[in-house]
Amino acid sequence: MDISRFMDHHVDILHSIREMRDHSKAGVAEHAGEISRAIMKLRSKVSLHLATENKVMYPAIYALQDPEITKLAHGFQDEMDGLARAFGGFCRRWRQARAVAEDPEGFRNDANTVIKALHQRIQRENMHFYPRLIQAA
Repeated sequence: MDISRFMDHHVDILHSIREMRDHSKAGVAEHAGEISRAIMKLRSKVSLHLATENKVMYPAIYALQDPEITKLAHGFQDEMDGLARAFGGFCRRWRQARAVAEDPEGFRNDANTVIKALHQRIQRENMHFYPRLIQAA
């Protein structure tokens, strides 16, 4: 199974996370416009990645009819449902620069929870899920 496009998506997503963090470190209120734009860019990348996974990758995994990989895939897919909802809420709350500028601490706290969880999820996929898919191919 060729998962190179999904790995490339992860690189793009992690780059957007880093961009958002860099703006935050420079000052949340002072860089609220850049932060909100980075959030929307991140949202687009994550949305594309999830849609492609659900339409292409997961059906291909399930077609392998490998019980071990199917179980692993179901676990990752189920976990992502909750994270996707949390991420969507994060994007809705902070999509406008005004919201970020008016509540820098709230933004930081939310980002430290949701974006950290997204980052950790990508790392787990890169280290545990994708290598297993490559082996199965």
